[in-house]
Amino acid sequence: MTWRLVRYELAMIRRNRHAWWTLLTLAALALLSFANLSLEAARANADKREVAAAERERWLGQGEKDPHSAAHYSIFAFKLSPTLATLDSGIEPFVGQSVWLEAHHQNDMLDRPQQKASLLQRAGLASPAGLILTFAPLVAFLLAFVAVAQDRERGTMRLALGASAHPRTIVRAKTLAIWGGMAALLVLPLAALALMVAAIGGRLDTDILLRVMAWTVLMSAYLALLAGIGIVVSLRAPNARIALVLLFALWIAMALVLPRTASSAVDALRPLPSSQAVRQQMLDEAAAYWTAEDTKRHQAQLLARYGVARLEDIPNARMAELDMVERHSHQVFDRVLGALYGRVADQDRLFSGLGFLSPTVAAQSLSASVAGSDFSHHHHFIVSAERYRRDLVNAMNADGMAHRADSNERHINDVRLWSAIPEFTYPEPTLGGTSGTAIPALVALALWLLAVTFLVDRAARRLMP
Repeated sequence: MTWRLVRYELAMIRRNRHAWWTLLTLAALALLSFANLSLEAARANADKREVAAAERERWLGQGEKDPHSAAHYSIFAFKLSPTLATLDSGIEPFVGQSVWLEAHHQNDMLDRPQQKASLLQRAGLASPAGLILTFAPLVAFLLAFVAVAQDRERGTMRLALGASAHPRTIVRAKTLAIWGGMAALLVLPLAALALMVAAIGGRLDTDILLRVMAWTVLMSAYLALLAGIGIVVSLRAPNARIALVLLFALWIAMALVLPRTASSAVDALRPLPSSQAVRQQMLDEAAAYWTAEDTKRHQAQLLARYGVARLEDIPNARMAELDMVERHSHQVFDRVLGALYGRVADQDRLFSGLGFLSPTVAAQSLSASVAGSDFSHHHHFIVSAERYRRDLVNAMNADGMAHRADSNERHINDVRLWSAIPEFTYPEPTLGGTSGTAIPALVALALWLLAVTFLVDRAARRLMP
């Protein structure tokens, strides 16, 4: 009986052209957004691969030179767009896509897509997830208003209850109809297209399949929660007019006001230092240029490390000093940038925890995490690129230290050494393999679902003929 009622409720919803076409419009916008992001990602990734190949040729073709000079000549590393950023672009438009890997410096990421973004992209509404998270509440509430409040005004629900239909069955059918219609039009087509695009691009694997499944479950749960909220408000409101006002106000608060309030609260409670202050701290603790006093201190440390009395007794004192200073900078970068990235993770964790204020906040955190477009995934790339930079510089310095050279000459190497450095490749982390900053959001969303389920059941029990 329940499924017959669900089909009936879906038919009733489709007869209301205003509500049904609102849902179809949102679905069309989400699909257009997905198509646009897919084309942009394909073009950007093709350009990055082309430039990366040219960078590799430039590195191999740099000719004969001192290995440490080669470490300064160095190379760019490029970050491909996350496979599922077409579902939720997350922070990708706001972070760099390439980094210059050179000796003595852990450089900032460059080429932020947001610098060339449209107005919708700057507002965060250019991805399917952004559209669903922001406007699905409005659509769900409108459908709930049509399914419940107007039925009560016309007396249709009273007739159904008088015909011995169980109140819980009626409410459950209406909720399932709203949820099923929205999930079928908003979530399932996007999930299928994401898998198809990943397969065409040769990036479909078990992890991507798991991520798409997780994103589908997440968004479906979010839509179910919205349907439940809409049903409860429509049932408990004194009349249809008040129900409509309450639902509209709830959409504004839940999807528009509270996410921005949560973001502002995070900035106020967990402020970050300016990039200039962080960069200056690194320069103060690991200067790229040395004074005469720095040189004397370095030489004393080298003599003690090698257990000799003269610099001439060190096979390649210049390279040994460069290597020592380079490794000191690694410690500084790990301490200074590690503290910064830790504070960013704290911000994400706090924002995720504020999902208790609004299910939209919780779903926003979880969606970006599942799609691989949150900060924890971006930080994973930063760490991988920095590890490659250090391996490259250390290899250049090690080759120099392995060959004796006095103060007036330098050891020279060629393409045989350059080609020994592997190309930079970046494997995306698996689901669950990055920081768990979104775990509080998962707990919050689960509690929201439990609370709304309880409220729907309670509202159904209070429903009288």
